[in-house]
Amino acid sequence: MGLSNKQFDSIMEKYDSIRLNNHRLQMERADEVHQKIPAYFDVEDELRTLRMRHMQASLDQDSEALTIIRSQEDLLIDKRDRLLTDGGYPKDYLAPIYSCEKCHDTGFLPESRTKCSCFVEAQTRLLFEQSGIFDLITVQNFDTLSFEYFNEAEAASYSNALNISKNFTGNFNSDYQNLVFYGNVGTGKTFLSCCIAKELMEKGYSVTYCSADKLFKNLVDLRFNDDREAYFSFMEEINQCDLLIIDDLGTEAISERVRADLFTCLNNRDLLKKATLISTNLTLDELNRRYSERIFSRVSSHFTFCKFEGRDIRMLKKFSR
Repeated sequence: MGLSNKQFDSIMEKYDSIRLNNHRLQMERADEVHQKIPAYFDVEDELRTLRMRHMQASLDQDSEALTIIRSQEDLLIDKRDRLLTDGGYPKDYLAPIYSCEKCHDTGFLPESRTKCSCFVEAQTRLLFEQSGIFDLITVQNFDTLSFEYFNEAEAASYSNALNISKNFTGNFNSDYQNLVFYGNVGTGKTFLSCCIAKELMEKGYSVTYCSADKLFKNLVDLRFNDDREAYFSFMEEINQCDLLIIDDLGTEAISERVRADLFTCLNNRDLLKKATLISTNLTLDELNRRYSERIFSRVSSHFTFCKFEGRDIRMLKKFSR
C-alpha cells in the first residue's frame, strides 16, 4: 500500500541527507568549542577513561568501585557542562542533533520499527506532489463540495454519486472496487474524482491521475523514444499505484494501439486488484462502439457505473459571476 520502491527510496535519501547535514553541523560546533574552550575536551577524555573503568567494574560486579566511579562521573559531567555554560553555550550544545527527536531522523520508531509521524508526513506530501492532481485537490475536495448550483433533481442524482464515492473511499482497504463516472460535461465527475483522490492520499494510498489524452500520448512517446527505463518506470506507476484515475476518457485520438493499451492497463490492474476510476463524457453506447466489446465487457463486469446528470455546473458558475 502507498509507496512504490522508488518513492520509498526517495524519502529515505532525504533522511540520509538530513542526518548528514545534522552531523556536519554537530562537527562544526565541536570545532568551534575546541577553539574557544579546549579544556572541555580534556574533561571529555577523562570521562571516556572513567567510562571504561565503569564497564570493567560492572563486569567485575565491584559495587564499591562502581559507587566511587559514578560519583567521579557526576563531578566531571558537571564540570564539563559548566565549561560550556560559562563560555556562553547551552549545556546540550554538543549533543547529537536530530530534526526529529522521536525517530532520530531514521523515519522509524526504534522500539516498534513502525513509521514515525515525520515519515507519514513526508509520505503524504510525496503522494500529493506526484499524484498529478495536487493543484486540483486543494480546491476540489469533500470539504469544499457544495450543492449550491444544483436543482432538486440534480442534487438527488449527485447525492447518489457522493454516497458511492464515500463508500468507495471508506471501504478501499477491504473491498476491491472500480468506478466509471459518466455523463454530461460539467456535471461534477472530475470534482468527485478529486474528492476521492484527496481522501485516499490522506490515508497513505498512492493515487495517479492522468487525462486519457496524456496517458496514451505518454505511452506512445516513451515507446518511440526507446527509453526503456522511463517506459518501465511509467508502467510501474500506472500498474502499481493504489488508485489510477483516467480522466476524460474519449478525448484522446482513438486507434487500435490506444485500445490495446487501455485493455492491457485495465487487465494488469485487475490482476493486481488495484482500483481504477474512469471518468468520461461518453454514453455507455458510445463507450461500447469506441473501445470494442472486449474492453466494454471487461469494464462492465469489473466496474460500478455512476451516471451524472444535469446542467453544466461550470457554465452556471461562470454566468452567476
